[in-house]
Amino acid sequence: MEYQETSTTSDQYAQELESFLHDGGTLAMLKDISSDTLEQLYSLAFNQYQSGKWQDAHKIFQALCMLDHYDSRFFLGLGACRQAMGQLEQAIQSYSYGAMLDINEPRFPFHAAECLLQLGELDGAESGFYSAQQLAAASPEQAALAASSSAMLEAITIKRTQENGSDSK
Repeated sequence: MEYQETSTTSDQYAQELESFLHDGGTLAMLKDISSDTLEQLYSLAFNQYQSGKWQDAHKIFQALCMLDHYDSRFFLGLGACRQAMGQLEQAIQSYSYGAMLDINEPRFPFHAAECLLQLGELDGAESGFYSAQQLAAASPEQAALAASSSAMLEAITIKRTQENGSDSK
């Protein structure tokens, strides 16, 4: 009898939690973690990343992503750490999720494309750089990223031309 009550209570709690998250809640809200605290953690993670302490930054960004899975900055930071540590597939996953949260942010497809290029996936990289270039071109403050994206697209074209030239010999 006691097991059944515990199981029912556990099921009810799980349903309430699922409903809370489905309605836009976050674990930070559930644990009453303030936005100021999240910002302080973000600042710490960003500084760790900038200092080359990628593993330390990664742990903080991972926690931030779990606490607030709606803040795209956290996924950009997580992806950057993973990319810096050579975890390219995981970085692409982080960038992809972040891109779903903020579809107008050109850094997500740009950095995912960098990872894809390192993995030798030229088609995916080309698509990412093209998306980044299009998004960045729409925003004057992203001019440098638009230029970098265009340069990477040219580099991919040159690489393909070289590969096709060596294939025909």
